[in-house]
Amino acid sequence: MFDLGRLYIPTLLSFDPVTKTVSFNIPELYSKEYLEQVPYSLELNILGSDAIIYYYGEDDTYLSQVLELDEDFIAAGSLEYESLGAIQEKALKVLEGFMLDPKTELRGLFEKNEEE
Repeated sequence: MFDLGRLYIPTLLSFDPVTKTVSFNIPELYSKEYLEQVPYSLELNILGSDAIIYYYGEDDTYLSQVLELDEDFIAAGSLEYESLGAIQEKALKVLEGFMLDPKTELRGLFEKNEEE
């Protein structure tokens, strides 16, 4: 049995196909920005001791595909050797490379988690 700890990566994010950027801020439903961006939902798979982080879009694509990552997932690791928190950190490092303002996005994410 594994202690998964706390989930702190966002369960939803948006992808702008024009600028090829990711944001944790989801536009207001049915706004112009919302219609221009693709929402992606977190998909966390635990297979044996492996944890794999994907984001699946409403357009039936995986975020790793549209970002043209080398792997089919955003981040992965073995829970025997690292915590889920460490695997989430790897995912955030991948995602921040596709953000316009990663410091503001990440600060907002952690401030929101501290309030909960």
